Amino acid sequence: MNENHKRALDVAADHRGILTRSQARTAGLSDRAIDRCIADGLFVAVSSRVFRVRGAPESEQMAVAAATASAGGRASHSTAARLLRLEAPLTTSPIHVTVDGTQQRPRVTRLAIADSTHAFFAVKVHRYQAVAEPSVTVDRIECTDGARTVIDVAGMLSNENLEAAFERARTLGLVSRAALARRFARLSGRGRAGTPQLRDLLTHAEPNPLESRLEVKAWRLLRSSTLENPARQVRIDVAAGRWYRLDFAWPALRVAFETEGFEWHGSRARWKQDRVRTAALERLGWRIVVATWDDVVCEPTATLDRISIALTAA
Repeated sequence: MNENHKRALDVAADHRGILTRSQARTAGLSDRAIDRCIADGLFVAVSSRVFRVRGAPESEQMAVAAATASAGGRASHSTAARLLRLEAPLTTSPIHVTVDGTQQRPRVTRLAIADSTHAFFAVKVHRYQAVAEPSVTVDRIECTDGARTVIDVAGMLSNENLEAAFERARTLGLVSRAALARRFARLSGRGRAGTPQLRDLLTHAEPNPLESRLEVKAWRLLRSSTLENPARQVRIDVAAGRWYRLDFAWPALRVAFETEGFEWHGSRARWKQDRVRTAALERLGWRIVVATWDDVVCEPTATLDRISIALTAA
């Protein structure tokens, strides 16, 4: 193996084991040398001009890298949502890729990634004109940014799942309400999937992002009730240099509504911290209503009644 082969393998290592013919040429391999690598089994074709290196770990990320290289675009829609870790319940197939509609590239419909298991990944290519939009790179794969991804998946998700994906994107610093509103104003239109859901999402979006699916469910429950909407993610200073943040609060009445998920509050150390936190807030005159997942999902009426009683008493 000469230096040209080593350079080509280094390029593939930076792209999930995927290498295009153009990249192999840039590394110094001639078309004849590339064909020899294919004949010897070092390169395995996954599309007409994209190969995977034999022995590279086979994964969905490899398939996505192959799809974006084959189509000459970036991962988008549900594929980008998974790369960005928006925790939306979306299927892994097909792989979605967005390309500039002015490019003359063949449509890739499926990729063969693992010859040993005959694994094929369906690919759906979306073509848009003048996609001069920002992108992000995740796991060395280029994909649509947070705002565009939320817009693209809006038609694939329920209102609650879309809101949870949006709040997750905000928590990760991938998008803001203002950024989503600007992009939505440019891309929305009659017949575009997800337009009504996005309009509803932007109507109810508050400045401070929610940090969990349980908080999203609680917020949707609160705003569907007759109670006055609380402030979200409220900071309370309890001592010099020490403060706590409340999930939902009515500051004028000093009433707070806190959600407790087991994944965050399930350890003994965390349980003790919560007790110290509650005691400090109560000394300042706060009344705390705490709800678990079951309280919000299975007993919503009873949970709202508890909050109403606390607000009335205050």
